[in-house]
Amino acid sequence: MKPQLNARGIKVSAFLGPIHYWLYNKIILFEELESYLLDTYTKKYGNIIEKMFIKHCDKYDYPIITDEPLEKIIDLDNIHGWLQKKISIAEIRQAAFLNEIFITYGDEAIGIALDVYSSQGKDIGKKIHDNENPSSPQELLKAMNNYILDGMPCDHVNKIITSEEGYLEWNTVSCLHIGYWQSVGADDKIFYELRKHWIAAFVENANPEYKYEFIKTQDSLSHKIILGGK
Repeated sequence: MKPQLNARGIKVSAFLGPIHYWLYNKIILFEELESYLLDTYTKKYGNIIEKMFIKHCDKYDYPIITDEPLEKIIDLDNIHGWLQKKISIAEIRQAAFLNEIFITYGDEAIGIALDVYSSQGKDIGKKIHDNENPSSPQELLKAMNNYILDGMPCDHVNKIITSEEGYLEWNTVSCLHIGYWQSVGADDKIFYELRKHWIAAFVENANPEYKYEFIKTQDSLSHKIILGGK
């Protein structure tokens, strides 16, 4: 059987579909967040930040920087493995990079990261508000999942607990991120604060009538989107 070719004559897989482009775009967005962190810290603390970042890139690999289409850069014989590898590289590199900055510059650096995470969540939330105007917590969660990186679709990391008009509650049943932070000695409490700030900013800007709440206990990671925002 001859391999399938696209309009450019590039070999494509019958299994490379919309969901793979969807996931790839989320990886790119996560790396854009990392680039924003790098730029912000460099402006604050100088070129030493870039040296820190390159060190972690050398150890874990560099971000995806290309204008080539996904079908030209992905391993068509191992689509799932290629995407999973890119997620792992991006997550552990950012965790290690942030951890070194937090150790070096303390609470001020943590505050900067929280602002950067909030800023991206806010920008995307505004975009969703203008283009999709989600009117329910269910629509907000669906829209958010098109942007925030949360593993592979087959991982099924979230479980809906309550879904009704004006209220949505779900639990993270398998946190795929924390292992990266723990592997580099980073404080997982900071990770959850960063993610909380991103999601809260997204929800409040996508639909100001709603607010987001996150509660972490020893046994659960609970999320709520509730009518009654600003």
